Amino acid sequence: MDNRFNFTQLQIRSIPIPSPTDNGQPTRKTYYDQEQPKLNVRVASSGSKIFYVIKKDATGKTKFVRIGSFPETSVSDAREKATEILNAINNGIDPTEEKRKQKARSQSLQQLIDRYIEDHDDLKPRTKKDYQQKTQWGFSDWLALPACQITEAMILERFKKLTPRGKTSTNDAFVRLRAILNHARVVKAIDHNPVTILSDARLWHKRVRRTKMIQSNQLAEWLDAVDTITPEIHRTAFLLMLYMGYRIDETYSLEWAEVDLANYLIIQRDTKNGTDHELPIPRVLIREISQLQAMTGHSKFLFPAKQRDSYHGYPKVQIKQINDAVSFHFHPNMTRHTFTTIAEAISIPKTMIDRLTNHTMTNDVTGGYIHTEMETLREAINKIAAYIQAKTNQSHNVVNLFK
Repeated sequence: MDNRFNFTQLQIRSIPIPSPTDNGQPTRKTYYDQEQPKLNVRVASSGSKIFYVIKKDATGKTKFVRIGSFPETSVSDAREKATEILNAINNGIDPTEEKRKQKARSQSLQQLIDRYIEDHDDLKPRTKKDYQQKTQWGFSDWLALPACQITEAMILERFKKLTPRGKTSTNDAFVRLRAILNHARVVKAIDHNPVTILSDARLWHKRVRRTKMIQSNQLAEWLDAVDTITPEIHRTAFLLMLYMGYRIDETYSLEWAEVDLANYLIIQRDTKNGTDHELPIPRVLIREISQLQAMTGHSKFLFPAKQRDSYHGYPKVQIKQINDAVSFHFHPNMTRHTFTTIAEAISIPKTMIDRLTNHTMTNDVTGGYIHTEMETLREAINKIAAYIQAKTNQSHNVVNLFK
């Protein structure tokens, strides 16, 4: 059969399939169209028949551009596509590069979230989880959408919609989305990051400055309020935040594998500053945590979510319960500030406070506290607890250190 003829459906269908070589290696034959000389069809010993167009670009480099398989791609469609490709090449457009761009621009938001996390392998596991959770919270209905279809108008509308659910949470969600879409620009999935409209229009929510700590004369009413929050497991969470100086996200993501009740320790893995944080449990909380274990010990987490295999999300309801019961505005960050302020007030050295709160150590001469004996840390954290109880003269269910 002549390898150059006028392509028709019947003739392409009737091209014989070449045989493999004697040692079983695949073979192929190429046939050329007389009507569109740059169009050819490659017939392989596997049985495939694939249309290609061949052309030299402006640099003299030969381009073989795949059009499609026969019979899924008809002869007339192959000719039409070949003409489009040849015109594009004549105009200085690389069809292969265009195809790569189209593939990049078809990536969904979820694919780009995954790629962002994959390409930033220095991110800690907690940070990776944070990106997934915050984008799920704010943009769950966008995850399957090609990111290039997300517009500034959509950003503005969603920002307005999310704001009543929490200004800080809304900012956080869009900060994560901005980072992901900045990376999407780098990988050519989008041309413009639409989240920049929030900066251009100055719409980001400003942080409201509030009292940074619970005052000594407010501790008793705060503890009374914590006693009444529901469900009961949240009581333990807020006590951990006050008596151990934990951040709220550190508290709620705690796993039972990190709790050593036999030695009265909590060993947090992969914390915010990238290190493990070993901290003694103050005596005031030992019974509290033991009781919590009876309630949630079957779960991986101290404070498990109800409907998924994860930890409980931001306790917005419980924070509101506390604020409804106290005479001042409470924010979870206040417990950690209260912990460190009390430590300073009772003359615990700064390096010891840094060790208790897992702050990155400076290079000063007292940095040796990074190797502080656990019993010294235990003494310090129990002093802080004793100060709190002395100031509140409390009669709560936690163990009273003065009995």
